[in-house]
Amino acid sequence: MKIPLAERLFIKDLILERKMVIGEVEVIATEKKRKEKRKQMEDKRIKRKMVKTDADAAHAQSMELLELNTMFSSLYTDTDVITLEYQSQNRLDFPTLAMECD
Repeated sequence: MKIPLAERLFIKDLILERKMVIGEVEVIATEKKRKEKRKQMEDKRIKRKMVKTDADAAHAQSMELLELNTMFSSLYTDTDVITLEYQSQNRLDFPTLAMECD
């Protein structure tokens, strides 16, 4: 029995996208896919945690500097506070940010 080309391509496409399976489930391949996905999710979680920790540390350090400057300086102006607040914002350059996002 000959299957038309359009139907063969349709079935092949469904098989490759794993929307349709012919035969039994490949247990080893399925477990391997699950492990890969789990590892990817764990890596993403660790990277987010590292970035968050770095950002928290930078913010805490800048807030300490802001508190020290306001505590020891009795003659400061609003522009000094604005400048310190601007410096306390977490700013990353694009290459560092891109590397952290990957």
